[in-house]
Amino acid sequence: MTTASPVVRRRRLGLELKRLREAAGMKGSEASRNLKWSASKLSRIEAGRSTPTPADVTRLLDLYRVEDSEQREKLAKLTREARKKGWWQLYSDVPYSTYIGLEAEAESMLTYQNVIPGLFQTSRYAEEINRATVPGLSEEALEQRLDVRMQRQQVLTGANALEVRAVLDESALRRLVGGAEVMREQLDRLLELADLPNVLLQAIPFSSGAHPGTLEGPFNILRFPHQEDPDVVYVEANSDPYPGDTQRYEVLFDNLRANAMSVPQTLAMIRNMVKKEL
Repeated sequence: MTTASPVVRRRRLGLELKRLREAAGMKGSEASRNLKWSASKLSRIEAGRSTPTPADVTRLLDLYRVEDSEQREKLAKLTREARKKGWWQLYSDVPYSTYIGLEAEAESMLTYQNVIPGLFQTSRYAEEINRATVPGLSEEALEQRLDVRMQRQQVLTGANALEVRAVLDESALRRLVGGAEVMREQLDRLLELADLPNVLLQAIPFSSGAHPGTLEGPFNILRFPHQEDPDVVYVEANSDPYPGDTQRYEVLFDNLRANAMSVPQTLAMIRNMVKKEL
């Protein structure tokens, strides 16, 4: 079930403050100079990478000559919401904290992966993935990561459940993460999830050869229920994991779907793999 996320609120606040600055005819450097701030401080606030204090927001609104009391109160409320902590921030070792906060309030997701997506992983599969990809991870840190991953999956069920359209490379289904027993359990989990009305699963078979995702790598596109929150692309392998060109990745996802088997064909392949015990 989706939930109010301080990360989404912080991002929305930054976009609104940027809009007000531009409406006031000011460049970022001019606004920063007037407030005796570093240029990076304002840039991080507007990009949603840091949360301003209520006093910071008040000073910005005064500088931009925003006098509408209703608008000021709306932004003050948004600031308070942005400064709250999400449930995932109660853990000391949580990578991708910003992404988890975005996912928590997303309405839908388009995802291309060459491993089983985190939202679909069983606990044992997730454990094996973490042990293999993060050498030296302590047992305490591992337990925290598994707890967070399992809690994240609550967005798939209940009211306003996240709609997920996933395209997987066949390698995600064939790679024996943790061995045959772990993979059989994982494939059974995929079949259970595929019964949900909000989950669509397709696989690109090896027989397709090279395809548009071969060199691009995994990515997620998140869409939100409110118009004020624009789509987000998350590309884990990038130096900048949040590239701004969402349209490019939407076209890429459409091309990946065109290379994939249909949903019934994909599920038939998974059932056949389970039946043959991998």
